[in-house]
Amino acid sequence: MTNQHLHVALASDDNYAKFVSILIVSLFDNNPDFKDITVHLLSNGIDDETLNEIKKHIPQNRGYLEIYDISDIQKRLGVSVPPTISISAYSRLFLETIVSNDIDKILYLDTDAVVNGSLSHLWTMDLRDYHVAGVLDDVLPYAKSAIGLKKNDIYLNSGFLLINLALWRQEGMERKILDYLLAHNGKVYHHDQGLINAVCNKKYVLPVNYNMVTNFFVFPYSSFKQTPFYTEEEMEDGKKNPVFIHFTAGVANRPWMENCKHPLKQIFLKYKSLSSYKNEPLAKDNRPAKLKLLAFLYYNIRPLYYLTLRIRDGVKK
Repeated sequence: MTNQHLHVALASDDNYAKFVSILIVSLFDNNPDFKDITVHLLSNGIDDETLNEIKKHIPQNRGYLEIYDISDIQKRLGVSVPPTISISAYSRLFLETIVSNDIDKILYLDTDAVVNGSLSHLWTMDLRDYHVAGVLDDVLPYAKSAIGLKKNDIYLNSGFLLINLALWRQEGMERKILDYLLAHNGKVYHHDQGLINAVCNKKYVLPVNYNMVTNFFVFPYSSFKQTPFYTEEEMEDGKKNPVFIHFTAGVANRPWMENCKHPLKQIFLKYKSLSSYKNEPLAKDNRPAKLKLLAFLYYNIRPLYYLTLRIRDGVKK
């Protein structure tokens, strides 16, 4: 065991609170090397009963839970944002001022995920010259151009971010991000992720193992067109040795729902079985009808699936 103290930030409202507990179980299970782990929970209206349930999943001997009320997130933003994602996601933009000033870096994790490996090597990396470190996302070119990035610029997925809080405070990154949001009337493509990629111009690219989103498991390597991106060998290693499994929405569905085809859903179910929610049944498959149809085509009539996508993309152009 090392003397390292890991600081992890999670954000949630009541809708995703149960996944906070499951993620916490996986975090501690895979990181026995840390002397201490503090979970900083950004709570948007999570009720007291659920917060107490979350606390039960923090080991008493080396785990700590700090809870921050972010129900004023809309006021903090200073402008209305589209309601297409939970507003809680924007709370990661305020970590610079929310957590104590003596914390100079923090690892932000989306809660629709589990930790599946050690974070000790990541935590010791030298981040002094970078605002954030994260994994490349596979996005359409418009996701970059819409926020002023060039085709070959780095674009990170914001679901797993090692954030250099010391540099954020030194350069006033929170204020810069809010100014950008205001300048665009609250409408930034890909929301908080777009904001981070637009404003944080010092980005470090982590191995793909640190944020294996569902599409990376499901689709063939030839379907990933973004530049820069990972090699095929790096992607294969990510599938075999994922440190963070991010159960993003899509054709495979999510492991807490019926009809999930994610190849690693059993890892999520393992940690669910070790949580207070072990006896909770799977949720109904509530994906939109169009997505269910695409999923059926992908797993049963794949040529028709790709034809449908080409037609859709042609219409968008």
